[in-house]
Parts: sequence; C-alpha cells; structure tokens
Amino acid sequence: MNKRVILFFILSFFILSFSCAAERLFVFERSTNKNYICYDVNIKDGKIDTNEPVHAYWIRAEEGGEKKELSYLQFNFAFGYKVDSKKADEVTIHLTPYKNLPIRITKRGGKWIALVTMEGQEMVVSKFFAQMKGESLTCLYVDVTGTVNGKTVTKRINNK
Repeated sequence: MNKRVILFFILSFFILSFSCAAERLFVFERSTNKNYICYDVNIKDGKIDTNEPVHAYWIRAEEGGEKKELSYLQFNFAFGYKVDSKKADEVTIHLTPYKNLPIRITKRGGKWIALVTMEGQEMVVSKFFAQMKGESLTCLYVDVTGTVNGKTVTKRINNK
C-alpha cells in the first residue's frame, strides 16, 4: 500500500478521534453485579456537544469488559438523563431517577467534570453506587462519591 494512503488513513483516524473525543465524568455501579454504567462528556470541536452532552453506556465487566449501549428502557427509566439547561461551555442534567439532584457539567483546569451540591458542599462526582435489595429492582440507597476541597467524600441519598 502506498505510504501516502497509509498516512491519510492514520491522520483521518486521528482527526475523527480528536473531534469526537469524550472524557469520563463518572460511573454508576450497583451492588447486584460488577457491570457498571459510564457517563462520558461528548466533545465536539473542543466544546461540549449541547445536542447530546453525555454518552451513557454499559461496561459489562462480567462479560469480559464488553461495551454495550443502554436500551431504550434502561435509558428512559433507570440510567439515562434529562438536560435541564445548556450553555456553550456548560450543561446541567439530572439522572432519570434523581430529578432533584442537578449535575452541572463544566470544564475546570482543562478537564471536564460533573458537579453536584449536597449538604451545602459542591462535589466533583466520580461515582454513584446503588445498594440494591438482594437481586430485586428495589434500591435501598445511593452513595455519591467525589471530591470536596481535594478530599474524597461520600454522601448518601436514602430512598423512601
């Protein structure tokens, strides 16, 4: 194969990868198994893609780490999100089951982050963990883990 053709494909792949690059915001784990949902910010031309600001998908750790898209039901009733507001450099969403916990996605220090305010403290979120009741679909509580002033903290959301 011609060196120019190879160089063209390499450069094309690099450019496409850069323009569609995503950064991990946080993960959502459950006590029922080792599979988890990733929430990555969608970047387009160096800015947040306000049409689809977050890409949520499974990592099937129990199936060799396979990446799998959320189903329609999973996205709309369990692990998806709704956009509350959007600006050119910031979007506020909430996870489907947590309408009262706004998650602000913004860039800080050159990195995209997810921020929540809990108990009066702004937290950079890294993980949600749902403690389920056995193998059922009943969630007992969700722990939100992140950093506040450089320290790792966990705050609990109790389900009623």
